[in-house]
Amino acid sequence: MPATPEPIAGQEEYIDLRNGWRLRVVTPILKSGGYRFQTGIQEVGGNTITASAGTDFVGYETAYYAVRARSGAGVRIELSSAEVTKEGKTIPQVRQVASLFELPESARYVRLLYVLRISHADHDMAVVATDKRETLDGFTREVQANPVNACKIESGVFCAWIPAGIAVRPEAREIVDGVEQWTPVR
Repeated sequence: MPATPEPIAGQEEYIDLRNGWRLRVVTPILKSGGYRFQTGIQEVGGNTITASAGTDFVGYETAYYAVRARSGAGVRIELSSAEVTKEGKTIPQVRQVASLFELPESARYVRLLYVLRISHADHDMAVVATDKRETLDGFTREVQANPVNACKIESGVFCAWIPAGIAVRPEAREIVDGVEQWTPVR
């Protein structure tokens, strides 16, 4: 889990995943092996700012996960596809770079939990999953109250932090201007 400051009180949020949604996951690929890269920003001539990903950045992966119904109740998450883009070329992959959603078989309710610091752009994200809805709500309150120590795997509960630098965006199908497309859930 990342070492992080305490969240701003009252700004904890979450999204419960629903059948039919998908997750779009963008993972940077770095020479150093991490997921968080430093951008190089340079001012040229006072009016022009140039930004670069730096020499550590090799490319990125875009992976899509389907959120599907479980028989009985709840959802499961399955990798649908993954592709890596390097040097302007995109190549389909059989596996994803980072395994983020390897949930226990018993998990039926899955939540993305955001612990905000300064703004919506400054947050940590955890995946929380349980077999009972009421357990999910109680455990979410525990992680919100103590994000540093409460996110752990214990009997009936799965909790894991998404590594800093990886973007996870839940999307739903919508009709926009007569065209079906995936749009962010929020």
